[in-house]
Amino acid sequence: MLGRLLRYVMPVLALGAAGPVAAGTSPARDWIATTAAHATAGWSHAERLDLPSGSLFVGDPSWGGDYHLRGALPVGVPGLDIWVLASDSGQRVHLVWLEAAGTLPVRPAETINFGIDSAYFAFGDLHTGQQLAAIGDHDPFVANDSFEFMLPHIQRDDFRWAAISVPPAGSPVHAVNTRSDGGLRAVWVLDAEGALSGILIDVTGRSADQRHLDLLLPWE
Repeated sequence: MLGRLLRYVMPVLALGAAGPVAAGTSPARDWIATTAAHATAGWSHAERLDLPSGSLFVGDPSWGGDYHLRGALPVGVPGLDIWVLASDSGQRVHLVWLEAAGTLPVRPAETINFGIDSAYFAFGDLHTGQQLAAIGDHDPFVANDSFEFMLPHIQRDDFRWAAISVPPAGSPVHAVNTRSDGGLRAVWVLDAEGALSGILIDVTGRSADQRHLDLLLPWE
């Protein structure tokens, strides 16, 4: 089973491969990195996330069924750029920023609250999330359910974050190692004009006190 599942994994994205990308290329990432204040952290650009359904899911597929799809929300843009703020060794993911306009973030809007039961979460286009929920119907030879499908990927020693191809369409679902269970949220963040700056998923919070960054927005 493990060998069959691994043929669907895309290369694991790691900071060690190309090094962190310097902040300063968008007002949003500047504000996030400065506010988070993780001294040894840097940005890495994972890839572009296309959203043909117009909606995003965020959750833990290890619950099985369609649990990870609960609370999926429309985004209003055709795609988002995935940025990961992690320690310079790539050993600790601090947050994920799904950038839309990348303008200065001012206030929160919509939120997806989700639970974590296997020390990771996943996100992607709603259509891909639906294919993941129905993985056993597509090809029982690959996996019986989403938990079985994701397990070999999240158990890899080098797993920090990864893009995983989901059959039958082969679209990617993105998984992120949180190193702990609990509850998190994905927050739609708007700029001063009301446009979507991006979607923030803060894993570790501000360095000084672990307060999540969506609670520190300026609300100007």
